[in-house]
Amino acid sequence: MKTIDRRDFGAVALGAAAATLLQGHDAEAQPRRPDAGTPLGPNPPEVAVVPLPFAPTSLPGLSERMLVSHHDNNYGGAVRKLNEIRTQLGTADPAQSGAYWSLYGTLKSAELAARNSAVLHELYFANLAAGQRPPAALATMVTQRFGSMDRFRAQMLGAAKAANGWVVLVADGVSHTLEIVQTESHAMGGWSASPLLVLDVYEHAYAIDYGANKSGYFDAFWRNVGWSAVHERATRALARG
Repeated sequence: MKTIDRRDFGAVALGAAAATLLQGHDAEAQPRRPDAGTPLGPNPPEVAVVPLPFAPTSLPGLSERMLVSHHDNNYGGAVRKLNEIRTQLGTADPAQSGAYWSLYGTLKSAELAARNSAVLHELYFANLAAGQRPPAALATMVTQRFGSMDRFRAQMLGAAKAANGWVVLVADGVSHTLEIVQTESHAMGGWSASPLLVLDVYEHAYAIDYGANKSGYFDAFWRNVGWSAVHERATRALARG
């Protein structure tokens, strides 16, 4: 199995140069929170909804109605729920816990699901853009792992058809390989993995436009993958070693 190596990006200098790797790269392709990079604080700040990083009329095959509904209701709902849960956690007593159930424990479980939903949705919207092709270095890395871009696409589609949740291409920090992760909920994922390409396959992501035709939705998604954002994420994952 081909492992991820910095040399797979050719002569690209990583580390400090990673932020400027993609000349002309749209800074809005990756969601940035105002507190990113600040020292650890005692409490998480209230989470704000990150706006769509593209015009909702700009992605062929994905309607403005569906994208706006997905962003405002599903992603926005996860952000609002996360803030609500954290407010409730501020008054919940962790000492009043039973053997199998407690209000505090239930809220912590709900917090994880809401947080992961918010984060995955932000990554999903950030890796959408019209008319892009994979940079050569990224295509080489994917081809070395999966055999070809077509085989990678087929495996992503196969996972998407079987999943009711998320399909994510990740850089696994333990095996140092690219892996396709399929999950049925917001509360699961690879602890050691860095998400590179995120696909939402909950019904809210496609039913308005495609009904039960998940393959049709996947085709539209694939035409609108923002490969420059995927490449930037891969570069940062490699820089972290």
